[in-house]
Amino acid sequence: MKLRIFLIWLLGTSFLKSYAQTVLWANNVLEVSSEHTDESYSPQHRSIQILGKPSVYPQMGESPCAWQPSGSDFGEDYIKVSFEKALSVAQIAVVENLNPGGIVRIFGYDKNQKEYLLYQSNGDRVKLENRFWRIRIEEKLPEPIQAIKLLINHRMSPGKKEIDAIAISDSEDFIQSKINLAEDIPEGLVKQNLGATVNSAYGEVAPIITADGKSLFFTRLRHPENTMPPSTKKDKDKGQNKEIKQDIWLSRLQADNSWGRPENLGPPVNTPKDNAAATASADGNSLYVLNVYKPNGDLQIGLSKTYFSRGKWTPPREVKIANFQAESELNPNTGRAEIKTEYCISHNENILLMGLKRSQTFGGKDLYVSFRQADGSFSVPKNLGNVVNTADNEGSPFLSVDNKTLYFNSQGRPGYGNADIFMTRRLDDTWTNWSEPVNLGPKINSDKWDGYFTIPASADYAYLSSQDGAIGGEDIFKIELFPSIKPDVMLVLNGQVVNQLNQEPLDLSFEISSFDDNGKKQVQEVQPEMPEGQYQIILLSGKVYQIHAKHKGYIEFLADLDLSKPEKESQVKKDIELMPIEVGNKMVLNNLFFDQGDAEVKPESFSELARIISLMHDYPQMRVLLEGYTDNQGDYDLNVKLAEARVNSVKAYLQKVGEIAAQRIETKSWGPEKPISSNDTPESREKNRRVEFTILKM
Repeated sequence: MKLRIFLIWLLGTSFLKSYAQTVLWANNVLEVSSEHTDESYSPQHRSIQILGKPSVYPQMGESPCAWQPSGSDFGEDYIKVSFEKALSVAQIAVVENLNPGGIVRIFGYDKNQKEYLLYQSNGDRVKLENRFWRIRIEEKLPEPIQAIKLLINHRMSPGKKEIDAIAISDSEDFIQSKINLAEDIPEGLVKQNLGATVNSAYGEVAPIITADGKSLFFTRLRHPENTMPPSTKKDKDKGQNKEIKQDIWLSRLQADNSWGRPENLGPPVNTPKDNAAATASADGNSLYVLNVYKPNGDLQIGLSKTYFSRGKWTPPREVKIANFQAESELNPNTGRAEIKTEYCISHNENILLMGLKRSQTFGGKDLYVSFRQADGSFSVPKNLGNVVNTADNEGSPFLSVDNKTLYFNSQGRPGYGNADIFMTRRLDDTWTNWSEPVNLGPKINSDKWDGYFTIPASADYAYLSSQDGAIGGEDIFKIELFPSIKPDVMLVLNGQVVNQLNQEPLDLSFEISSFDDNGKKQVQEVQPEMPEGQYQIILLSGKVYQIHAKHKGYIEFLADLDLSKPEKESQVKKDIELMPIEVGNKMVLNNLFFDQGDAEVKPESFSELARIISLMHDYPQMRVLLEGYTDNQGDYDLNVKLAEARVNSVKAYLQKVGEIAAQRIETKSWGPEKPISSNDTPESREKNRRVEFTILKM
């Protein structure tokens, strides 16, 4: 059967007919004559790279994410692929991202493997570096096509060739392949330069914002105030600074929300060699830095950690990672083999993400995850899988404080430049199941290499480095996050653990718990930093938490923290104040709940009453006073009676459930008397509706 075939060469041309279009990209390789392989037998350039939508287009050019036949320049190669289902083919598309023109025949196969010649070359040479080639089948085929075979004659187009993808369609409408963009990118999105206070005429790269949004670490390139060896300092004095390396700098957020003048971290973190920040703790008081610092001043590939203590940074100490590997790769700009690694730590410092090349890899650099072990080291790196990693490089990972939204850059996906920034979300606890990554769009990504995306817990802005609109080589910018790429909103909870009477810090850990969507209790232990007793923890917004602290000689602390409503601020302060067990000491029972106008204790109060029962069991001679209060709304006498009924209800519960003798519990009702807050607002009136607990005797 002779078929008339019409070739579409130019992008932007459209067909005359138009109707609902089905496009199928090849999903299985049936036969292949040859493929380029390397010593590690990675998927780079293998025939499987031809499957699915294009990985290179619209950038095109040589890529490990395309099939590269390894046949002779004067011989032939072929590849046969199948599709998800058979289709009445009206059009074929072949993405030849490198050296097109070698395809001399295209065959189609129906479900019975009957062969049809769909294209025959006329011998013309193609004078293009690459092309997205569409081929229209004018005459309807007798059967739907389920497989396609490309025959390549290397004499038609000598040299290395790569094919990225093959598609078929039942429509004459132009087969398209688009960048997988994030949804609803705002039109007015603008990158805001942090200005000359932070940025300089030199390069500022790899910003790291702490979860509380108050500390911004970054790496500064070739700056004259960077640490340098004495010999280089002499050159600098003569106006020569070509040997100056890179250092870590830090800027702090000021009271007016501007960024302060950066400071060089100085020794021992910064040395005369190349230094760079890798990732920071949630509060910015500890920092993970690239490399392992050796006693002789040398740096070895790996990861180290330094602490800010007593006004200075401690010597970086190695972070142990089991079976750590970091292989070199060729830098196309310098022609030298280099080892590049990137890291990100979770806010609780239990999860370590890495961008590096190991012996088992999907491409150049892949993203891996390691988990903190009981001894403080991290487990053998686990590959995040082929949804995230491609046959090209992935790197600059940033894990949001929700522990599931991951930002990274990739050279193996359709984008706008050499590498673009993408976002994906973790779908389960395997750390290998991810949503399809989305490109963050042209307002964030440029036609150059883009990476190093970092976000505080508030998730209002992201920080990144870019050359576009830079004062120097590269600058640090911030950009407002839009809903489709935002992580779950998290809050920074901070405060102090203190003695309620004298406000002296207490050295004790406490627990904060909540329930997940399946009703399972989740408990986190918090250890305050001494000597101030300060703590900081990241919590998911939209939930109710319970704080529990217990210390010998103090009344057990129990408080609910309601974060179920959206907070205007990204930080919430909550001091943990423990009352010493001494005669005369008084506290408010914060977690007692009653329906409006009712005196019956609600079930939500039982955990609060349980700690009172436990306390009175621990001290059998203890006698206490329960005092009831209301706000000033309504009739005075009725309020007094309501407060009396409530404290008596509490007393009855302690007697019945806790088996506490009645003579150990005294009660008194004050009604609206002795307010501890104004009665002007619903919030202040709520504080006045309370039950107080006082120790009368031990």
